[in-house]
Amino acid sequence: MAKQVGIVPLVGTIDGINFYMRKGKLVARKAGGGFTKERIQKSASMVRVRESNTEFGHCSRVKKLFKDSLFPFLGKQRNEELQGRLMQLFIQIKNTDLVSERGKRQIAVGLEHADGKALLEGFCFTSFCLPTDTGSYDATAAAYTLNGFAPKRLKFITGATHFELQLGVVVLDLVEQRATLFSSEVVRVSKNGGVQDISLPVVIPAAANGIRIAVLHYRFSQEVNGGFYGFQEEKGFGVKVVGVI
Repeated sequence: MAKQVGIVPLVGTIDGINFYMRKGKLVARKAGGGFTKERIQKSASMVRVRESNTEFGHCSRVKKLFKDSLFPFLGKQRNEELQGRLMQLFIQIKNTDLVSERGKRQIAVGLEHADGKALLEGFCFTSFCLPTDTGSYDATAAAYTLNGFAPKRLKFITGATHFELQLGVVVLDLVEQRATLFSSEVVRVSKNGGVQDISLPVVIPAAANGIRIAVLHYRFSQEVNGGFYGFQEEKGFGVKVVGVI
């Protein structure tokens, strides 16, 4: 039996490895039988386990880089369900790498292909997933546009007076193992505002290298004495991937 590395609430079987909780701890073991740390490291029959562990660690590190870069949008949330969904997402993206040999498959290679990008695009971090059927992301301009945005179509939560939108672009450099978030200005519309087109441009330095993942951050807010206070409850805000380059 091996201990899972990191806080990743995986439950189930992936590549012949069972992930589950035991005495309050996340552990992993080969499906159909137990094994020791020494057997994992040396046994010829454990090659698949070692390959899976290597790729699992890679996915876990990339997941953490990506999620940590979105701290300004997500805040201090300890959401195990989100952690698990993100981990599953990056494992699936890694699996679209059909070039590298097993044990060395990479998320960056997976995101070079349409199948890998399709898995990430449209991913919602929260239960509040804003419809973006009238929106489009221009990768060249690093700008997101929502056409005909109508605040009256939203179900405003109690106390909210405005709705805020902001675009962020995460530059994910998997060579240097870093992720940097660049953000647009916040556009704020009144609950009683009319239909309008909204543009959210982001300035990204030319020297920023890596995979560019555009995320739309949106939330309800309340105006109090000229100041605005954003809602951070489950249905009060959201973050959604709207483009991958």
